[in-house]
Amino acid sequence: MTLRIENLGHSTFSVKIGSLEILTDPFLSSSAGGIKRVIPPAKRPEELSPSIVLISHGHYDHLDLKTLKRLKGDFPVITPENCKKVIKSDRVVELRDFETFTYKGVKITKIPVFHNRGRNLLYPDTGVGGFVFEVEGLKFLFAGDTAFSGSLYHLWAEKFGRIDFALLPIGGFMPFFRKLHQTPEEALKGFRILRARYLIPIHYGTWHVIPYYTKGEKALERLLAYSFVCGVRERIKEINPGSSATLRLFEKSTTNFPSP
Repeated sequence: MTLRIENLGHSTFSVKIGSLEILTDPFLSSSAGGIKRVIPPAKRPEELSPSIVLISHGHYDHLDLKTLKRLKGDFPVITPENCKKVIKSDRVVELRDFETFTYKGVKITKIPVFHNRGRNLLYPDTGVGGFVFEVEGLKFLFAGDTAFSGSLYHLWAEKFGRIDFALLPIGGFMPFFRKLHQTPEEALKGFRILRARYLIPIHYGTWHVIPYYTKGEKALERLLAYSFVCGVRERIKEINPGSSATLRLFEKSTTNFPSP
């Protein structure tokens, strides 16, 4: 069996294990809230037929209604609380912190993060969160969008034990968004608290509230430089927007991840 992880841009990642596909924060439109992407989406929504969709929160760059409507197939949409009224679909399954939902053998648990709630003035109370999903003996943590907190990472580590793949945001922190987004260095610090096997950086290089900073942050470069200094460079598995990595699963919780 193989594991294929594809970066479709921003926080939109496809995680495929065998015939199962988990799609995170599908945002495949040319813009969000009127702000254009710097890098176009890697695929059209019609090219995807996910088994499960995870949405971390209601912000336009994470909950994109246009993309959701164009995805193929019949799948549940797992969200934090108060997002169903935005999506307006019976497919939506809302979860509270540490509440679990299982579908097609995939165990999904919603986790707390530090980020701002709400979508707009009409929907000010949509929740925020990340997810831990477990499938075929592998454990993934998708943090969505979060500021750094050591206590938060320690809580995740205590609740879930060893994480195989931590998908952690590293961008969106400049010029004054540090209260809502972690830096690459903070993401690496959190990764080390988790003691995860691999860090896959997300939320960089494709979109920003202030487009100038999409490239100006140099988020990936900073992460790789800091990981080298910390001696964990080989555990950072960058998958750039539009790229993918395919891994052979030899046995449960054992993977052969190609070098970057």
